[in-house]
Amino acid sequence: MIYPGSPVGPGSTNKVAVDAIQSRLFELKIPQSSGLEALEIDGKFGPATEGAVKLFQAQSVSAGGRALELDGIVGPMSWGALFGSKVQTVSASGSALLRGVIAKAVSQVGVREVPLGSNRGPEVDDYIRASGLDPAMGSFAWCVSFLFWCYREASAALAVDNPMPRTAGVLDLWRKTGKAGLFRVSHASAIQNPELVKPGMFFFLDTGQGTGHVGLVKSVQGVNLRTIEGNTTAASGSREGIGVFERNSRKTGGVNLGFADMTRRF
Repeated sequence: MIYPGSPVGPGSTNKVAVDAIQSRLFELKIPQSSGLEALEIDGKFGPATEGAVKLFQAQSVSAGGRALELDGIVGPMSWGALFGSKVQTVSASGSALLRGVIAKAVSQVGVREVPLGSNRGPEVDDYIRASGLDPAMGSFAWCVSFLFWCYREASAALAVDNPMPRTAGVLDLWRKTGKAGLFRVSHASAIQNPELVKPGMFFFLDTGQGTGHVGLVKSVQGVNLRTIEGNTTAASGSREGIGVFERNSRKTGGVNLGFADMTRRF
């Protein structure tokens, strides 16, 4: 079975997809193997189907061996696990500028602050200056500055204007992308249709009290994101980290603010 292109969950009107899900769950003896009544194949995604999907998710892993999100919704990863189909990884294939930005970010993986925890260092200072701040004048979180530097360098290499708004603030950048009419995907839209999230987009997290964190999406596999982030750590993905890391633990549903493409406008 081919994934229908958007998640299938409670209230879904895609009767063909719901029928297929119910038939496959029945074939796998879910939930009857747990002593419950067999699922009725009626094309309606109601509470019984949602419960059966959650039971399947609790008992299964994705094709890549990851635990499935226990949400009762059949998204790309649950679909692949249910039907044994591989979920395609989407890598950079957009504009030359996006490919250049990703390549520039990859080239910086491994950069560390000097000393660690200082928000300083030769490369870090360059990132901070790119966004218009003087690193000698304070201790600045630099996740946005790192991405602006990547855009500046990639734009210069292609002799094109840098379309990314110049700022060092996460929430300020999110606001400016809206004012500039740049293409954005909200948290709700990303959950409803993960295929809207593409390589080269930025993810935005609101961490509370006026702070946030932002990173670059390098590739997408279903709802799983491979990202490159500045001012973070390899393990926790903190907004106050020590360097530039490539991470593979973020999911579209965990991005609570949204995504934005600096190269596309509505």
